[in-house]
Amino acid sequence: MPITRSAFQRYRLIDEVISRYPRRYSKQRLFELCQDKCGIRSISSLEKDIQRMREDHDAPIAYDKRSNGYYYTDPQFRLLQLMLNPDDMEALDYAREVLAATQGASVADELSNALQKVRQSLDIIREVKTDMPTRRVVYVEERILGGNRQYVPILVRAVNQNKQITFRYSKHESDQPAPVSKEILPLRTLHPILLREVNDSWYVIGYDEKTGKERTFALDRMSDLEITDDLCDVPPSVMTSVSELFEHIFGITDSSGPVEEVILSFTPLRGRYVKAKPIHQTQEVILDTDTECRVRLRLAPNRDLMMHLRSYGEDLTVIQPESLVKAMQESLRAALAKYS
Repeated sequence: MPITRSAFQRYRLIDEVISRYPRRYSKQRLFELCQDKCGIRSISSLEKDIQRMREDHDAPIAYDKRSNGYYYTDPQFRLLQLMLNPDDMEALDYAREVLAATQGASVADELSNALQKVRQSLDIIREVKTDMPTRRVVYVEERILGGNRQYVPILVRAVNQNKQITFRYSKHESDQPAPVSKEILPLRTLHPILLREVNDSWYVIGYDEKTGKERTFALDRMSDLEITDDLCDVPPSVMTSVSELFEHIFGITDSSGPVEEVILSFTPLRGRYVKAKPIHQTQEVILDTDTECRVRLRLAPNRDLMMHLRSYGEDLTVIQPESLVKAMQESLRAALAKYS
């Protein structure tokens, strides 16, 4: 049963007092403490609180007539061990702020049912701790949240329930004039397998029955998404392919080439950042001196990798493979030509 802020204060005080073994407080003394600190009005109210603690929170409260005091039959029991403490609440509060700022309200809302008790306790703690700092403690980069992030929980549900989905999809490279009318876009069917987030954008990867292959769709270009009643039927070979897809891929775009040994040379300063935040899970440092930091990756070069490597500018030199070296040279020449 959800508890109010005032009830939480009383429960916390009663728990603190009763747990002071071996000292035991009489009903009158316990009432006086609750009256002084929580404003409780009668002994009968105290008795109701104790009964609720027993029934709703399994508190093993007993009364010893000889010592005229309440005690826990289990000396190790603490009511607040079953609840989150104020520090936990503050941490969750800040975490929720980060979640809302980085992933959007729809993702946080999907967790609300499971965290209902936590969120209620959080509101109580926030009111109880009147000395809680009002200044902002967590700063995250403010982002424009969009990209159909509300589809994330729907797709998670579809994958968990092994259900197919239908949607309309607008390609960036489409020949249709923008904005494209939804009536023009065909209704697609997909057997969803997994979701992936790259650079604040969400993608769903699934099996396309018409082509017999795995396909990747960006959520920001989807519309009219619905879960069907039809179960997914993904060939084992496709399931294996998708599960291994990102082991040697940077970002989201697939690669037409093979997995290769990518050798990158960074300036010492940039190398420190690359070591602290690796480019890919396959990264390993093969040389680290006062003049150079060299790393090796096992990747199939693709468009996303090229875009990422260009962001390092003059701090990076691509050593191998030769095909990637040439692609970088052509890209940089084309960029420089725009400033000639």
